[in-house]
Amino acid sequence: MALGRTYSVALVGLNGYIVEVEADIGQTLPAFVILGLPDASLNEAKERIRSAAQNSGIPLSRRKITANLIPASLPKRGSGFDLAIAMAVLLAANDIRPTGRTVFIAELGLDGRLRPVR
Repeated sequence: MALGRTYSVALVGLNGYIVEVEADIGQTLPAFVILGLPDASLNEAKERIRSAAQNSGIPLSRRKITANLIPASLPKRGSGFDLAIAMAVLLAANDIRPTGRTVFIAELGLDGRLRPVR
């Protein structure tokens, strides 16, 4: 499988930092792992992303999905990374075409709708 790569933004105080989001689809049993210093709400993204993709008609792979948010040393908080992770996973699965250096910032509703974030 290919590697999917997108971008998002992490806020630390009043400063925004570009975060590279990589996704890989492995050949092992189903799992969804998010690496790169995620907080609790970001770990909940796994279920939001799976449900949103399923309800949008593009179900995610049943294999192991690994998402890595770079740089790992930068804290990532909130649900604003949902869309970037979902797009990276869909790119890795070849379900969508690359978008270039687009930054994705949105929370996903379980129905697939995009929700604004602060």
